[in-house]
Amino acid sequence: MSVLHKFLDENMIQRPFEDRPLLETYWGSDWGNANAVGKVRKVLVHRPGNEILELNKAKFEPDAHARILRDDQGHIVSYCLSKEPLDLAKMQEQHDRMTSVLKEEGVEVIPLEEDDELLTNNLFARDVGMVIPGGLILARFALKFRYGETRRTLKTAAKIGMPVLASIQGEGFVEGGSFMVLDRKTAITGRSIRVNQAGVDQLRAILSWQGMELIVVDLPSSMIHLDEVFNMVDVNKALVDPANLPHWFLQMLQQRGIELIYTDPLDPPMTTNCLCLSPGKVLFTSLGQRTIEALEQAGVEVIAIPVDELNKMGGGIHCSSLVLQRDNLDD
Repeated sequence: MSVLHKFLDENMIQRPFEDRPLLETYWGSDWGNANAVGKVRKVLVHRPGNEILELNKAKFEPDAHARILRDDQGHIVSYCLSKEPLDLAKMQEQHDRMTSVLKEEGVEVIPLEEDDELLTNNLFARDVGMVIPGGLILARFALKFRYGETRRTLKTAAKIGMPVLASIQGEGFVEGGSFMVLDRKTAITGRSIRVNQAGVDQLRAILSWQGMELIVVDLPSSMIHLDEVFNMVDVNKALVDPANLPHWFLQMLQQRGIELIYTDPLDPPMTTNCLCLSPGKVLFTSLGQRTIEALEQAGVEVIAIPVDELNKMGGGIHCSSLVLQRDNLDD
């Protein structure tokens, strides 16, 4: 070893990439999520725009129970769940209300970078990636008409200075709506038609670089993403749809000391799709009145907003917001 190299030993980095002081010093912020309920600091969104007008050219197809947009060759280009054309002005009003609440809560709202391509499902910013301690894992979408969203996400990350730690590639598919960091050592993903085994294997490998375990929950065929049936709402409280989750998973949560709050079956399907703003405080659909009562009885504060027009796209509040940074629970 030369004298110079021996001298430089003292400058060698001794801490992992996701070390908070390193991130703050060299990346300008403590990027990432080490839990699912710490106070939200930064969130990625896409305000619905002209792509919705394109989607309104879709025709309702009874066999699919949805409006299907097809190209000149009859290939599916996109879809939405509404029988009638979407009301863009109402969607924008509801999305603006959502982002207004976030800003009132002290959250930095970051718009997804756009280009000339009309990506009809870009409203659902949650799906573009998986946020873990230290940065972002880029998703790989299962559907071709969402593929361009990953490129936009990479551009956005570069603009705001957020580290991109990895990306799902090869034959793998993983989408952010089916992923959650539970705690510093544990993440959860829902395996479905949109999240395949090749994607799960890649995600498990990436998480292992930080010593994290990946719990895989098989979802019923009617479900696409984990956030349709499960969301954390406090440090030790989870909102669950028990009819669509396996018993072993519910039991595991309870064994970890997590209280289960059940969604009311009489409430709309997207009721579980909420966003935890901070421990014990959630942004929630105003249509889920029975579940709101259950949450409040469990000591969870609820900010209820209308999102019924957004729901017609097939998602909710959680789907429409990718949290890029949460406070650590030991702060």
